[in-house]
Amino acid sequence: MPAFTATYSPEDNKLRLYATSRLDPDLYARAKAAGFSWAPRQQLFVAPMWTPEREDLLIELAGTIDDEDKSLVERAEERANRFDGYRDNRLADASSAEKGVRAIMDGIPPGQPILVGHHSEARARRDKKRIDSGMRRAVHMWETAEYWQQRAAGALRHAKYKERPAVRARRIKRIEADLRKSERNRAQAVAALAAWSATPMPIEKARRVANYNSFPCVKREGTWGAWSAWDVLQPDGERYSACPSMTVDQVQQLARQHYPPYVARLDRWIAHYQNRLAYERALLADDGGTVADRTKPEKGGAVRCWASPGFGRGWAYIQRVNQVSVTIHDKPSYGDRLLRVVVPFDKLNAVMTADQVAAARVAGRLQEVDRGAGFFLLDGPPAPAESAPAASTPPAEIQDPGSDPAAIAAMRDQLRAGGVQIATAPHLFCTSPE
Repeated sequence: MPAFTATYSPEDNKLRLYATSRLDPDLYARAKAAGFSWAPRQQLFVAPMWTPEREDLLIELAGTIDDEDKSLVERAEERANRFDGYRDNRLADASSAEKGVRAIMDGIPPGQPILVGHHSEARARRDKKRIDSGMRRAVHMWETAEYWQQRAAGALRHAKYKERPAVRARRIKRIEADLRKSERNRAQAVAALAAWSATPMPIEKARRVANYNSFPCVKREGTWGAWSAWDVLQPDGERYSACPSMTVDQVQQLARQHYPPYVARLDRWIAHYQNRLAYERALLADDGGTVADRTKPEKGGAVRCWASPGFGRGWAYIQRVNQVSVTIHDKPSYGDRLLRVVVPFDKLNAVMTADQVAAARVAGRLQEVDRGAGFFLLDGPPAPAESAPAASTPPAEIQDPGSDPAAIAAMRDQLRAGGVQIATAPHLFCTSPE
């Protein structure tokens, strides 16, 4: 029996299972059914997100769940290093294929046609196929190397993107929505259990309760569905022919068995969401919050966002400050009408206060555009203004001494034109003067 170690990472909300040896078929099937996938490069099982059932499985196997030692950026760096290794291997393959093509071509005199009927015809045609095949392999390996370089840069860029304050703020909003939904479902389940626990409960009252608080009672034969409390309490003439009949006491007993585990599962989800919110809010506070947290939006100020003039390069005047958003005017590409646009705080790239806008206007730095909806700053934003993180620079082009990019490009163009062009000379057997 292998020894297990289980970890949880709040950064990506994933559970991981480490095993010292291979799992037996039954345990492997349980892990797969629970949603765990084998990551061969990392030598571990990983689940895409936390659930109570997956946590129970890891506690059963490992006894406890520890914190993951590696951060999201560290894992991205390891992944990028693996991708760099793949890139180096493909570049070596491209260089080898290119050298093979050169070796074959160097053995053929320039302009030498295929002599039809000569003993060299078969070899010349084989050389043509080998040259085309080698060129295709060289181009394919080169393109694969470029792919792995982009994957390496993308892995690091994605990890750093998830750590941006605005992205973290939007993640907090999603977790808060999930928390509210779980709390709402729990309140409804508790109310339903109280309704079904009332005594005495005549059949008419039970049907009224089932109309608002129904739950699965009996599994249907030959299908994944189930007959609900509403179905099994219907009169004989109105009940489905395949649906069984149950008494009120039987339905109440099933309700007492159904709702408590459901409420307990929701309690675990609620605790999980609360822990994630505490973690994300603490990190957001350490980063100084979002742009709107550092510079409070106010009416008369300006913001830079996707709807500001110049496709986000300029500034839009704040028309109204809402609880979690600002209202600005946007000049569309059609017509002269200004549209009202509501932009959430976490979608703002930069904020200027009303005093900063007034100071820039006095200094003559404002260039009004879009019928007064916004402006451009002639000398750049004032010093106190916040700006969005600079976009990451694109990855540099692949440079490898073993493969010339110009040669690869020439091979690609030649393959698109049909490969190596051959000329035939029937019954022309030239003899050199020597």
